[in-house]
Amino acid sequence: MLKNHFKIAFRNLLKRKGYATINIVGLSLGLWCTLMIGLWIADELDKDGFHTNGDRICQVMSTFVSEDGIGDSWNGTGYPVGEALLDNVPEIEKVVRTTGQRDVVTSFGEKTINTKVIGADGGFFELFSFPLKEGDGKKCLNDLKSIVLSEEKAQLFFPDGNALGKTINLILDETEEPFLVTAVFESLPDNSTLQFEAVVPLDTFLPMNNKSWGNTWLQTYILNEKNADLTELSKKINDIPNTIGGDANRTLSLQLLKDRYLYSKFENGTPIGGRIDNVILFGIIAVFTLLIACFNFVNLTTAWAIKRSKEVGIKKVLGAGKLSLLTQFFVESIVLVFISVLVAVVLSYISMPFFNVITEKSLALDLTEPRFYGILSTIALAAILLSGIYPAYSMASFRSTNALHEKLQGNGAESALRKGLVVFQFILCMALISGTLVVYLQLDFIQNKNLGLNKENIIFMPLDGQTISQSKTIKDELANFAGIKNVSAAGTNFIDMGGSTQDPTWEGRPTNDAIKSFSIITLDFELLEMLNIQVVEGRSFSKTFATDTLNYMINEAALKLMNLDDPIGKSMQFWGDEGGKIVGVVKDFHFNSLHNQIAPMILRCRPNETWLLYIKTTVGSTQDAIAHMQKTHEKFSDLPFSYHFLDQAIENGYREEQKIQQLSTIFTSLAIIISCLGLFGLAMFTANQRIKEIAVRKILGANIVGLFKLLSKDFIKLVGLALLIAVPISWYVMQHWIQNFAFHITIQWWMFLSAGVLLLAIALVTVSYQTLKVATTNPSKSLRTE
Repeated sequence: MLKNHFKIAFRNLLKRKGYATINIVGLSLGLWCTLMIGLWIADELDKDGFHTNGDRICQVMSTFVSEDGIGDSWNGTGYPVGEALLDNVPEIEKVVRTTGQRDVVTSFGEKTINTKVIGADGGFFELFSFPLKEGDGKKCLNDLKSIVLSEEKAQLFFPDGNALGKTINLILDETEEPFLVTAVFESLPDNSTLQFEAVVPLDTFLPMNNKSWGNTWLQTYILNEKNADLTELSKKINDIPNTIGGDANRTLSLQLLKDRYLYSKFENGTPIGGRIDNVILFGIIAVFTLLIACFNFVNLTTAWAIKRSKEVGIKKVLGAGKLSLLTQFFVESIVLVFISVLVAVVLSYISMPFFNVITEKSLALDLTEPRFYGILSTIALAAILLSGIYPAYSMASFRSTNALHEKLQGNGAESALRKGLVVFQFILCMALISGTLVVYLQLDFIQNKNLGLNKENIIFMPLDGQTISQSKTIKDELANFAGIKNVSAAGTNFIDMGGSTQDPTWEGRPTNDAIKSFSIITLDFELLEMLNIQVVEGRSFSKTFATDTLNYMINEAALKLMNLDDPIGKSMQFWGDEGGKIVGVVKDFHFNSLHNQIAPMILRCRPNETWLLYIKTTVGSTQDAIAHMQKTHEKFSDLPFSYHFLDQAIENGYREEQKIQQLSTIFTSLAIIISCLGLFGLAMFTANQRIKEIAVRKILGANIVGLFKLLSKDFIKLVGLALLIAVPISWYVMQHWIQNFAFHITIQWWMFLSAGVLLLAIALVTVSYQTLKVATTNPSKSLRTE
């Protein structure tokens, strides 16, 4: 019997090719979209999931509470935090601190390369599941001059495979020092958020930092005991900076390592979002698209069911039961979904390289991966249940007498259902279109906003371990080139400052003043002028003042925080500097993402502490200037030459938003196409059902315009109703999303009007083909069978 059901299913598909094609195309596009998003979401959720003790490894988060009670959280901790946790919290079994990743010049013999190095405590390879190919994970970092290499770097330095016991040289703080290779670790998984090429003992970097609680240059990880309550553990460590370190404005909390990638946004020490917002957003888009595709199937199947009413009636008269008919029609749905799944898999395979370019991932359709079949099966099962059950039940429920006389077109319940599904489809489409438009406008706002600095024709070029000692000579050679207008330097990229300090003291600061946090920019002379950063009070740094290498400038936000009426000439000191004077105030400019408010900032002129050259080229001479920069670099270094355009680097800081905009545009377009396919099918069905009515109206004098209005008005009403419902929902959702940016556009009524007009126009074009086709048909052909 089941075999017979499959035969009938394939015969019906071949008999009604137009209906089958619309259903398969719509379902295939919906399943394709859902499958691609499902694979992307699975990859996002899999970050750091390979660690053996992943459910017990946590990262310690610091929260600095300002005087207005607002907490600023980040993953940096001071040097003493690790020891304090281990000594005072018995539920913590192990503590490991790491530094951030640093590019360090490493050499062996004639080979000199840049290596991404982190510093770590001795228990690093015991806490994290990074397997060693060679060496002992318990002892490999015991010696201060030891180094653990990745297998790729070990192979590069030692092609014969014998790396253990060999010595390589590292340039740290302009000093070349030998390090003994004590272990080699296997290639890191792609889903690891910790990425590095070598590990050295943590204290290797201590001379460049200090052991204070306020200098948060480390990341601290803990292994808690089994079955420990993370909430209670966070409460225990919360006040340790105050009770042990004497810092009443700082608190600690814990975050599971596997949650760090998705939950990076905090509010007063509590994670409230991050990349998980994108996961939820695209999960919603996937569900929306699948629903639209399945509702299309339901609409078309129930609408075209009247064409099979006699078939149902005859089978019932001949003794077919409801269960038998239900099974037959459900099998037909399964066949359609199965074909659509195959098409979706082929589309995914073809489009995967393009999708990877947009998402900057390396996803693949791995047919040996159980996870792929899990995702595919879940999506296919959802499609079968959503699109198959109701149509099968509906057709199997036809009364035999009505079915034989085709008296089904007046079924008000089914008509209302079809209209409701059309409205719901276009509500979802309207939400996707308006959301995509708001994202596009916000990105355009970001890219064109005046940041308070000039980013045009500016190139920055990092100095490496070999060139940093020759920075003055390199700057002079670059400045003498005709295509280069100016050269300066800084200790930051002016894109993502990241760190901050509470160390500064200044003349006039009350002794009981609350702890205040400042971002610090270290720069060279003439950089402010090059970037056209405006000085609103006092003066800029100048070589004519010998003491300016001890002096400071502040921004307007810092001036407000410091509560100084007349800052010029006031003394300031921090980080062990000899101390200097505040010589100027700069107008606030954006040195971090527009997601954040402009933070208080101190600028210090220390040319000897800069490592990033800034070069302003003359118009039309950029390529010549880059060629000269490379030639100059190669005179002093064997390492690869690299450079970045400041405007592109700033734009790349919003890559996540750009990816959201690109992907949402693609998936919204697919959702519209799927909805229009369904609308097209319904228009075709309606036109065919009323073909004789249209013929009679034409004979009685109706014109094409009147007939077009007659056939289109019901669809336009449905789309209009969908727009009315979708606008307030879309406004609420996008208003919430845009609050992620401290600087953003204002959502206005015309955005939704534009999206609505676009959707209405698309719907009109979709239904116009069938309505005009019927309206222009010779009435004699339509009435020939009467």
